[in-house]
Amino acid sequence: METTPQVWSDAAEAEVVHDRAVEVRELLARVRGTGTGARGDVRVTVGLGGRLTGVVIAGRAMELSGDALGAEIMAAASLAENHAAGEVHSIASQYYPDIDTTDVWNSGSGEP
Repeated sequence: METTPQVWSDAAEAEVVHDRAVEVRELLARVRGTGTGARGDVRVTVGLGGRLTGVVIAGRAMELSGDALGAEIMAAASLAENHAAGEVHSIASQYYPDIDTTDVWNSGSGEP
């Protein structure tokens, strides 16, 4: 019984899967989402999973009350997270079209 062809086939397939996983990991590492508050003075940037990577408070945003500024930051962060989630979904859909990525993102972000 000859098993070599199957072994070569399995090894080649494993290499393709590995290469794809490395490429996906590199793409996911570059995921960024940016959101701007309604007034335009607050901009938030997040990375994969909604991790905060930057906040810019400019213009007249410092004239806002603490609650209003907090609301602007939260609105911008929510938009940024949605943009990052869209990037993740796009990457996952391209490389793994049979997987429902909505559940994956929601399980990591605390959403229902």
